[in-house]
Amino acid sequence: MRVALAGVGMIGTSLALDLRALGHQVWGYDPDPEHLAEAQAMGALDGGLPQLAGSFDLILLAAPPQACLELVQSPCQAPLWLDVASVKAPIVAAAMARAVPFVGGHPLAGNAGSGPQAATAGLFQNRGFALCPGGGPLTQAISLVQSLGAHPFVLSAEVHDREVAASSHVLYLLSAALARRLAETAPELIGPAAHEWLRLASAPAALYQEILTLNHDAVTVALDDLMAEARRLVDRGAYESAEQLAQKIRERWESDAG
Repeated sequence: MRVALAGVGMIGTSLALDLRALGHQVWGYDPDPEHLAEAQAMGALDGGLPQLAGSFDLILLAAPPQACLELVQSPCQAPLWLDVASVKAPIVAAAMARAVPFVGGHPLAGNAGSGPQAATAGLFQNRGFALCPGGGPLTQAISLVQSLGAHPFVLSAEVHDREVAASSHVLYLLSAALARRLAETAPELIGPAAHEWLRLASAPAALYQEILTLNHDAVTVALDDLMAEARRLVDRGAYESAEQLAQKIRERWESDAG
């Protein structure tokens, strides 16, 4: 396939490495020329694109969600468009309004780095990859995801955004709130658990501002639900059941990832 990849950050460049290893041609577009040059130097791209335009077999949008909303308006032709942003409903709606053959995607994979230098081949191996119908060929998207070694699962964009608000987006929000709360705390009083949790808030703030804005309603509900659950724990002290649930969730996640 001839693939047009918009966005050569960690996720986009990792996708490019895997696709090229499978024998596909990958042509990259990114507004940051240094990122584009770095991805090419890593061997992730066959070449660069001055803009997202032309005819391809696959168009991959690996940009932040607000940029994806704009990129679906690009003068491109392909039988399948797929994005990898962590917010789905607004992007799927924008693509459907333009009647492009779109499937919303979200790989549940990554690392603590950013940019092409953080990319790794095989990043999606044995990881979940959400696919949200948006008018494009879903069967083709499933086959593509499977070729990357990931495990595709299909759900609506609205359900995706609601569930990911609880499992991911609200955790960044709490981490950012913790950073503000501990700003004047002596470092000797900050233990390893807080130190690890603060890693979430060190992610690019501009990206999460987009995510939390586009998924505002679902994040608000998730935050209210989480705070209500925390209050129930304080009042009733049912920590043993929470411990057991946490162990089961972690074991299931590790089993799926293995």
